[in-house]
Amino acid sequence: MNNNKKCYLYIYSLLIMLFVSNSMISQTYEAGVFVGGSIFHGDIGYDNAEYAVLNTQPVAGIQFKRNLNHHFSINLSVYKGNLYADDSYSSDIFSLERNLHFKSKITELGLITEFNFRPYLSRDSEYNHTPFIFSGITKFFFNPQAQHSDGNWYSLRPLGTEGQGSDEEPSRALYELDGISIPFGIGYKFNIYEFITLNFNIGWRITFTDYIDDVSKTYVNESNFNQLANELANQSETEFPHGFQRGNPYNNDKYGFFGLSIIYSIKDPAKGCSNMTVNE
Repeated sequence: MNNNKKCYLYIYSLLIMLFVSNSMISQTYEAGVFVGGSIFHGDIGYDNAEYAVLNTQPVAGIQFKRNLNHHFSINLSVYKGNLYADDSYSSDIFSLERNLHFKSKITELGLITEFNFRPYLSRDSEYNHTPFIFSGITKFFFNPQAQHSDGNWYSLRPLGTEGQGSDEEPSRALYELDGISIPFGIGYKFNIYEFITLNFNIGWRITFTDYIDDVSKTYVNESNFNQLANELANQSETEFPHGFQRGNPYNNDKYGFFGLSIIYSIKDPAKGCSNMTVNE
């Protein structure tokens, strides 16, 4: 784990402990389900937001939230979905010539802190809606695949498409199929009936890997590969030479989720604590 990730983990853990220790009202709990879509931003894909939205993939998940007070909450979540990107949707000449694509299943475990801009009580007509922001830390798992001309999809990591694990590129190790990300985003929630709340949100994940789409550095000699690896590493009609740029190693991949959560309040503050006051 690099120093940036260690620093973020330390600061985030400290803030969580601070919020928990200073929570002065009766804490409440919520459970919910999330349905929505994903957007990917990496080496493969789009320079046009329209195509990114049109090619969004499904995502679903479950959430368990602990409300520390009217403004702060901690959210545990599990999301499962898919990511997809294709150079053929780009208007960039190099991307079109490169002609790569990928898909990946993604599983994400999250610990998220949410901040409400207004004090939130689900059954109080004055305080039952609010915009909010969120951030935290997640652990995610992925496995990039590409489609061969035979119609089948193959996992790309074992093929070492950029020479990982080969004698020709000894400094390139096989990348890990998991990582840490920093999520951040915005949303809006409002109570619709009794203990039921709707929550709309959109958020990006900043990752510390450039291999979610299996593309990062340069092409390597085709002699390093078997036929399957050759065809999936270079799907262009152009034969790129060894060392020719394949991706951008200076920008890590990012992905995002957007969608709707349906949330049930297990204990409602408006009924559970009749003597509570709201401090805006």
